[in-house]
Amino acid sequence: MTTFSDLLQLHQELDELFLEHQRALLRLDLDRASQLLEQYEEELLAHIQDEETLMIPLYQQRAAAPIGAAAEIFLGEHEKLRQFLVLFRQEVSKIKTMDDIERGVLFLIDSQHLFKRLLVHHDTREKKMLYPLLDEVTTESERRALFAQLKLSPRTHRQAASPIAERPANPMVATNVARV
Repeated sequence: MTTFSDLLQLHQELDELFLEHQRALLRLDLDRASQLLEQYEEELLAHIQDEETLMIPLYQQRAAAPIGAAAEIFLGEHEKLRQFLVLFRQEVSKIKTMDDIERGVLFLIDSQHLFKRLLVHHDTREKKMLYPLLDEVTTESERRALFAQLKLSPRTHRQAASPIAERPANPMVATNVARV
């Protein structure tokens, strides 16, 4: 990894993981959906923590944030994402006890639409402003040192990939969801 924009690959990987969660919901495989949601939440929260502890403080210190890209906006979106994840966990648990499982799954997928819209806007803001500005205000050696501290990096840069990364992406499925 040489630029902050390389982290967009991580966003795509997170999108694929969330898609797998939703596919499990559609198949009414609630145990698998729950497991994938847990993995997604763990990875998304690790990425958010990387941004909040390593990247955003650097961004606040060195970059001149344009309109629509203040650090507070990124932090506020992160909080909304966390709140959605709590809701999703609760809903999956609730669905498991429902008589009408399909109704519960449809409600959850509908509520996940709002989450995915937030992710798209958040990802666009990072892609167009946060990451390019961080690339401008850091040296290559500073980026290397920062990337070495990341809790979560794209799978192509990790030592061991998880099973979801080993599956080839389906080119017929368009996921317009973005990660943080």
